[in-house]
Amino acid sequence: MANAAMETGADAKRLFEIVKVIKKYKITQGMSPDELCAMFKELGPTFVKLGQLLSMHPEIIPMEHCKKLEALRTDASRLVTAQIREIVSEEYGVPWNKVFKQIMPYPLGAASIAQVHEAELLDGTRVAIKIQRPDIYSVMERDVRLIKAALSVVKLKKINNVMDIGDTIDEVWAVAQEEMDFEREADNIRRVRENIEGIKYVYCPRVFDELSTKHILVMEYIGGVELTDKAALEECGYDLQEVCTKFINNYIKQFAEDRFFHADPHPGNVRVWDGRIVWLDLGMMGRLTADDAELIKVCMKAIFSNDYLSFADTVLKICEHDPGLDREAYYERMRAYLDKYRVLSMAQMSSTLDIFADLYRIARDFGIKVPKSLTMFWRSLSIMEGTVSDLSPKTDLAAIIGKHLAAQALVKGVAGSISKKISHKKLISGGPLSYSGHEQEPDEELYEAEEFEEPEAELEGDIEE
Repeated sequence: MANAAMETGADAKRLFEIVKVIKKYKITQGMSPDELCAMFKELGPTFVKLGQLLSMHPEIIPMEHCKKLEALRTDASRLVTAQIREIVSEEYGVPWNKVFKQIMPYPLGAASIAQVHEAELLDGTRVAIKIQRPDIYSVMERDVRLIKAALSVVKLKKINNVMDIGDTIDEVWAVAQEEMDFEREADNIRRVRENIEGIKYVYCPRVFDELSTKHILVMEYIGGVELTDKAALEECGYDLQEVCTKFINNYIKQFAEDRFFHADPHPGNVRVWDGRIVWLDLGMMGRLTADDAELIKVCMKAIFSNDYLSFADTVLKICEHDPGLDREAYYERMRAYLDKYRVLSMAQMSSTLDIFADLYRIARDFGIKVPKSLTMFWRSLSIMEGTVSDLSPKTDLAAIIGKHLAAQALVKGVAGSISKKISHKKLISGGPLSYSGHEQEPDEELYEAEEFEEPEAELEGDIEE
């Protein structure tokens, strides 16, 4: 009897295509990072999403593969003007030109799920339209169904005894469905706009609610330049260190204070426009529970205090694990881990990415399952760090995080040694970005040098100078 998942001849054809591509890349013989990315791209949008998810799991695949998968994007074919007009007309139930005066033919961006175009409303307002690709839902639903059917046949359940493949495929599908729901993305945009209200250097485009649907999102048009276009930013007169520092400050606020953060902060999703850093493409957002946030704080505090026992116990409290794991060996690994990162200051760390990568390796070795929200946080942090290091190498992400920890009294200063009291409110606020013709007074605490000395007492709360 035919497999119930194999509903049509088209299903069988697609399964054959998947098997053919997998055989082509000889996955059983090992794959380089470039080969893995190429395979996922060739297999299509469902597998691109799987690759992006795997990039959050250094406990599953080698670090060099994770770093390559972070930037994985589908080289999506472009929908032509006639297709765009047809999709828009069908979604609104009226001819497209009854809603828009014009839709620019060349997209601002084209990805696996959607395509974005500049357009003009009947009253002349410039907008950006995000248009979902036709049939993308059914294409991805079919692939997920076929993958799960294939897994049941080969009886492959886990990778490295840590990642449940079935659960991972379910997670890929859940994330994809979130990104395909533009009403949900509109809600995300509204929430982010509320969170950044009053912060002059950061912005998020407003949504035209009356024109947005589940499959079309109409937003304020954003110009400016991409965050990593160094030459264009310098030509406009922006201070790259100021841009990067404020970019980091706002992102820290997102996960430390709002507990609602952009889960895909790659350069294409961040622009600099009119003295502001603009967040785009909010379809995939990370959410941290109070426990998640506590684990991150405990991790950072433990690095400074070298309290490996409380750190190790907190990890076990929050993460799923085998109650029978070898605690003696686990505690010893955690002690060695903290010894490695016991430093005099945050600025001495080579990379915050290294801190979390090593922690994930320990999790893998002891069968500890790290929560999804934390893997999303780790991936986002690594993308942000890569962006900053390329744009402004002298901007120290680790040192900036240290300032925030000290300001919130999460540690005794920075590594137990900060002499200048810092206001958390000042760190996350600040004026617009300075650029040619719109010069601003320097923010008081933006580049203040850290002075390290043994403190007399722990910082308490949000202390102004």
